[in-house]
Amino acid sequence: MTPSQVSFRLDIDEVKFLDDIHTVGNPARRAFFKGLQATDNELRQQIINLMRAGSPTAIADCQQRIERLLNDISI
Repeated sequence: MTPSQVSFRLDIDEVKFLDDIHTVGNPARRAFFKGLQATDNELRQQIINLMRAGSPTAIADCQQRIERLLNDISI
């Protein structure tokens, strides 16, 4: 969800929330990024499960992710 959607769902002021998540060290920023991390981890696990089940799309996605990771490694 976008920050605007989160603020709507939590029924809090959108402008204040956006300011908070753009302020380093703000608890709202930490909570927002923790939520993003949890969602990302869940999606990754689902892709891995689909890959193991033989999904060609998931296999291609995993290969692309691995290639990006390997390209980011500096030796």
